[in-house]
Amino acid sequence: MPDEFANYSDFKTIEDFSKSVEGNKYYHDLYLKAVNHPIRREILKIINVSNEISEEALFNQLSKKKILKDISILDYNISFLIKALCIEKIERRDRTYYVITQAGKVVDYLK
Repeated sequence: MPDEFANYSDFKTIEDFSKSVEGNKYYHDLYLKAVNHPIRREILKIINVSNEISEEALFNQLSKKKILKDISILDYNISFLIKALCIEKIERRDRTYYVITQAGKVVDYLK
């Protein structure tokens, strides 16, 4: 994870970030970077339509659209969206799934 996450790595909710002005500013900056990035925006759109999607299915859809070729790029962007509280990771059996959060549903209103 990049150094930009270092000071707030334990924060799991918007309330955690809201405890200080700096944390609140950090979250809003992080959130804007998350939803305005073209790859992350496409990830949000796919998860929003699917409601829940496996990591493999998400990567396959992004590969078919020629958005991603490398799983490590997906991993980085997924980590960014999780930290920005736009998606949640669910581990079930041997698979990883992602679901959209209320914060991530902003994708419905973006062009």
